[in-house]
Amino acid sequence: MFGSTEIAKSLIIIPIFMALCMSTSCSQEAEKGTDGTRSELIQPNKWWGSLPRPVYKKLQRVDTSQDWFQVYSLTDDTYAVYEPYQFEEAICYLAVGEERGVVIDTGTGLGDLRAVVGELTTLPVSVINTHTHWDHIGANSQFDTIACYNHPECIRKLTDGVSNTKLRPSLTGDSIWKPLPENIDPETWAIPPVAPRYVFEDGHIFDLGNRTLEVMYTPGHSPGSVCFLDSKNRILFTGDTFFPGPLYAHPEDVNISDYITSIKKMETRMNEYDHVCAGHNDPWVESEVIQRVSKAFTEIMRREGRYEEDRGLRRYRFDGFDILIRTDQIAQYREK
Repeated sequence: MFGSTEIAKSLIIIPIFMALCMSTSCSQEAEKGTDGTRSELIQPNKWWGSLPRPVYKKLQRVDTSQDWFQVYSLTDDTYAVYEPYQFEEAICYLAVGEERGVVIDTGTGLGDLRAVVGELTTLPVSVINTHTHWDHIGANSQFDTIACYNHPECIRKLTDGVSNTKLRPSLTGDSIWKPLPENIDPETWAIPPVAPRYVFEDGHIFDLGNRTLEVMYTPGHSPGSVCFLDSKNRILFTGDTFFPGPLYAHPEDVNISDYITSIKKMETRMNEYDHVCAGHNDPWVESEVIQRVSKAFTEIMRREGRYEEDRGLRRYRFDGFDILIRTDQIAQYREK
């Protein structure tokens, strides 16, 4: 449970049968060639050669019993749980208040995240998802209470789960550079369906006890994407709306106009946070980067800037982040 009556009253409870009746159609990412391989603009050969990332030398490492993860303390009662051995380099976060905690996204699900969380806090913990791509919901089933944004696509993706067929390319070949946990068979492993117990809306406040997280609706990267603002610690948890790497503006479920609007929304609230905690790669980035991301999108949509191109995909490189976008998105873009 999310704990207090006040939290529960402002969330919408989702009947399981209703969520399971959602449409099963889904968009496919436009990132693979006719041979089924990813462009190197997305997944460079031997990508792990750049690891470890420099930021981790500056952070305090926390030992746990789970070798699949690296855990770092960011502030008092804020932890980054990092998966460096799989291509996504997924990061989820544990934010703990005086009365309860939340896990912000659950990564790939390849490790025992619940065990890690249990070693970091004894308080009741629930999951809140920034969005519902597979590498952010993988361990949802390890927890009792899940919440996502009130959008039919978010609910559908959780209640559908993710099949082994879709996951297998991410569990084999160059996507993995260290052995998988012993209980993971890449030929059969799948993410089980999980019905969210609650959904939330823009502006909702999660009260953890002397610590709050505000929902900031930031669609674009995917339908129903959100950030969570921790005003006390001046942190914005951004999921995939921003991360220090190649921002995925190219998949078919991206709405590029919404994405740019969301970045501008984050820019207008930069006086409320000093760091962003992103869903991949580096967990602790100074907030000024958001202003530069906003400028970068503006330049791209004006047909400015240098890029590499492959299979109708462009990668624009900037200081601290890149942007992956399709050529047709640029051609069709019209500013709101």
